[in-house]
Amino acid sequence: MKNLVIDILRKLAKTDAAAKELTAQVEAQSLLIAALVLTVGKGSSSVMSTNIEKAILSASSATEEFLQSDVDLLLAHFVRLISVSQFVEVNGDEEKTADAE
Repeated sequence: MKNLVIDILRKLAKTDAAAKELTAQVEAQSLLIAALVLTVGKGSSSVMSTNIEKAILSASSATEEFLQSDVDLLLAHFVRLISVSQFVEVNGDEEKTADAE
């Protein structure tokens, strides 16, 4: 996962400012999909979130070639995506409980 994040940050470094936002969104979604595949069966978006955040922070500290703003942009988009999935996970459980009653 760390190498995947390093590749993403290298891609962001080569992208002009106007395209960075879209690139970060797409790459954050790619990370989410990768994490979903890696965590199948664990049933916890918090495990997935922690794994990706650790990978991003580890990759960004592995070298000084990345702009902190690029790292922050990628992390911000990921956090937005994971927040949605955590919301759905929590509310899905509440909905199942309400239906069972």
